[in-house]
Amino acid sequence: MKNILREQYQSKMNQLIDFNVQCRPKEGWIRTLRKTLGMSSPQLARQLGVSKSQASQMERMECEDRITLKQLRRVAEVLDCDLQYALVPRKPVEEMVRMRARLKAQKLVDKTNAQMVLEAQQLSRDALEKQVEREADRLVRELPRDLWEDS
Repeated sequence: MKNILREQYQSKMNQLIDFNVQCRPKEGWIRTLRKTLGMSSPQLARQLGVSKSQASQMERMECEDRITLKQLRRVAEVLDCDLQYALVPRKPVEEMVRMRARLKAQKLVDKTNAQMVLEAQQLSRDALEKQVEREADRLVRELPRDLWEDS
């Protein structure tokens, strides 16, 4: 059941990778849309029920990544828009998990191998690589709670 849920989440997140998200315009979405609608800054301020300086401040805050989602949601509502918010993975989620599992597996195998070297029982380079892959496979399959811990 855990794997089925994980696959469903991964599928949903991977769909976002292909979703063509427009980059925010240089002057921000609020100002761009306001100008597109032919709305002045004082008119936006009145619609929002704030002062002109507060409306201008919201536009600046958006450009500076300081505006809150609550403020954006309020502006979107006034401008008859939907606010869409997403964290879009830069690569498939499975690949992200696999890379992390491989890194964790490499550390585990290196630690074990260091002990084996002291006992003159070290593995060959090929055997070490196979062990790293086996351990990474196990980590991907089991997704232990400490996968994302730096230890």
